[in-house]
Amino acid sequence: MNCKKIYITLISFVLAIGVAHSQEVGAQRVYARTQSTSTTAPHSTAEAQTWTRQLHLKTNALGWGMAIANVAAEIDLAAHWSVALPVSYSAWDYFKSTLKFRTFSIQPEVRYWPSTKNDGFFAGVHLGVAAYNFAFDGDYRYQDHNRKTPALGGGISIGYRMPISKDERWRVEFSLGAGGYSLHYDQFYNTPRAADGLMIKSVKKSYWGLDQAAVSFSYTFDLTKKGGRR
Repeated sequence: MNCKKIYITLISFVLAIGVAHSQEVGAQRVYARTQSTSTTAPHSTAEAQTWTRQLHLKTNALGWGMAIANVAAEIDLAAHWSVALPVSYSAWDYFKSTLKFRTFSIQPEVRYWPSTKNDGFFAGVHLGVAAYNFAFDGDYRYQDHNRKTPALGGGISIGYRMPISKDERWRVEFSLGAGGYSLHYDQFYNTPRAADGLMIKSVKKSYWGLDQAAVSFSYTFDLTKKGGRR
């Protein structure tokens, strides 16, 4: 399967999620209207009010462990659904010029949560784009072709999020993802001065494997009620 098919499949999946979300919201509205005339209306209203739209600002500790600056924002779309946008950036070497992992990447993701509170376990589908320039102190350095062909692709993920403070503002999240990416990169000799490293070849290939690993800490803002939940 080539990357064009990957993009079509992922985009189709995201669109399917959007359609399902719209149908679910429509069904919830119809259910709310029918319940408003029944004797159980107060109970139904109380259940509807248990969900609060939230914004989560977070950062991945594993990324910082690799000296990769990163931040992410995630917002609830509805009960069970959210969308996240993580951004990562690194432009420096690890102690010497022949050891580096420079990157700028974004990985938008749509998530489904079995819990109506959008906490606990989740599954997601994401797209990814990443510019890169890395070397592991070996003979070669690898960089996206002409600095104009970032890795493009996407994948799926699973994870778990839980509160770690009494007011449930602070949370920790664990996630792992895998997918496929189209790569077009140049291979250079890895020299102390990058300008001295001659290009050996240009390579086009596909990558399949892990594309996400995170232990993230987040702070939560309530968006439904002014002043927060508490």
